Amino acid sequence: MAHGGGGEDSAEGDLTPLLDMVLQMLMFFIVNVNLATEQTNPDVKLPLSSSATPVSKPIAGDVYLNQRVRTDSLLATFNEADRQRLEGAESIIFVSGTKEGPMSMLRAKAWLQTEAERARAAAGEGKPLNVTIHFRPEGDLDYEELVKLMTAVKVAGFKKIQMHAIIKPGE
Repeated sequence: MAHGGGGEDSAEGDLTPLLDMVLQMLMFFIVNVNLATEQTNPDVKLPLSSSATPVSKPIAGDVYLNQRVRTDSLLATFNEADRQRLEGAESIIFVSGTKEGPMSMLRAKAWLQTEAERARAAAGEGKPLNVTIHFRPEGDLDYEELVKLMTAVKVAGFKKIQMHAIIKPGE
C-alpha cells in the first residue's frame, strides 16, 4: 500500500511548528526589549565628577554618599593603607561631613548598618529613622554599582532617600 509520492522513500518534516515557535520567541523578545527600554529615562544622567563636589550647606543629620568609579588616578591620591584597602573595589564611596575615609562597597555596607543602629537609638524605640540619604553618583559610574549601594541603604533600614542627578532640559 503506497500512499502517494510513488515509490521513493521521502522523510521531509513539516516546518510549520518550528516556524511557529521561532516567531513566538521573536515576538516574546521584541515585547520584552521594548518594556525594558521604557523603564529607563534617557534624559536622566548622573553628574560628572567635577559637578559632584562636596555640599556647601549640608542638612544636619543627613548622610551624603558620593560614589565614584575606582580609577588608578583616583587611587594615586590616597595614602598606601587606603590604596591597599580599595584595590579590588569597583567603586569608591565617600561620606561627606564625617571623618570616614574612602570606602569600598563592603565597608560602606557595614558603615551604613552602624549608622542606622546609631540613628535608631537616637530616634527612640519604634520611631522611624529621620535621616535622609543623599546619593551623589559620578557620571561614569556603572548603574549596577549604584544599585548595590541603594540596596545596602535599604537593607540598613533607611527609608528617606534622594538622588542627585542632572536632567537634560526638554527640547
